[in-house]
Amino acid sequence: MSGYIGTQPVPQATQTRQTFVATAAQTSFATAGYSVGYLDVFLNGVKLQDGVDYTATNGSDIVLTVGAALDDTLEVVAYTAFEVLDQTFTGTTTVTDSDAAPLVANRTASDGDITIFQKDGTTVGGIGTKSGNLFIGSTNGSDGHLTFGSNIVFPANSSGDAKGDAIDLGASWGRFKDLYLSGGVYLGGTGAANKLDDYEEGTWTPTDASSAGLSLSVLAASYTKIGRLCYIYAYIRYPSTSSGISQGTGGLPFAAKGGLTYAQLTVRVLSNTVSASNLTFQVYPMASVGVIESGAGAVTNGALSSTDFLISGVYETA
Repeated sequence: MSGYIGTQPVPQATQTRQTFVATAAQTSFATAGYSVGYLDVFLNGVKLQDGVDYTATNGSDIVLTVGAALDDTLEVVAYTAFEVLDQTFTGTTTVTDSDAAPLVANRTASDGDITIFQKDGTTVGGIGTKSGNLFIGSTNGSDGHLTFGSNIVFPANSSGDAKGDAIDLGASWGRFKDLYLSGGVYLGGTGAANKLDDYEEGTWTPTDASSAGLSLSVLAASYTKIGRLCYIYAYIRYPSTSSGISQGTGGLPFAAKGGLTYAQLTVRVLSNTVSASNLTFQVYPMASVGVIESGAGAVTNGALSSTDFLISGVYETA
């Protein structure tokens, strides 16, 4: 018989070899087992062709088309998929695949570690599963892990269980840069009263709210809002006017809270055209407007004619 190119074994395969010494005209040889299509058969060193020189269809027997001669040597090489169980590798191991996950680590039955990472034989961290969630972290030091659940990431221990009030995010010597939140942050507690949901700073434009149609010169105006409290500052130069209408300043960055919340802000007059005693800036509830008042009542536009003054203070927003 002539030789043929045998079956190309699958990558990452192991092989099992068996050798038989034939009796006269022997055709059937019982092997230790094989995967159909994954074996090579040699007779006296010559490779035989599957389906022509022999058949191998039941996973155990090799049947020659023509019986062997007495003392012929039949060699069977069976290939099986390469499997790793409880093996230890040294050096660099690279796993590569195209358009698919190159490595699948599957823990069955119980929760616990899926992979463990070591340095010099000592465990330094790992990846595991808890109640269908993934957790990752290090057992070094205080045992800091993160568990990834449904729309939530929370601090955890090495079992994936929640570990509250124990793990810091960053440190004095290793700080994160910017934190972007679409909601709020709870400080010092978890109740609604502990939630800070707004911080903002910027500038605002004071306007005449007295209906006198005055044009104010604004030298500076800024605000800082923390939660519901808004701190404002303004440096305003009043125009020359004889209007007897009560003064009013609009354009506050946020409307004030309703109810009995008349915030009294500080007014400082920088010129002598109006008495500077007992002046306050009162913010109207549910409005972005305030008025300057003295102990005698509302201050008119005419009283502030050609006056520079400062407004500063805090009011509660709606």
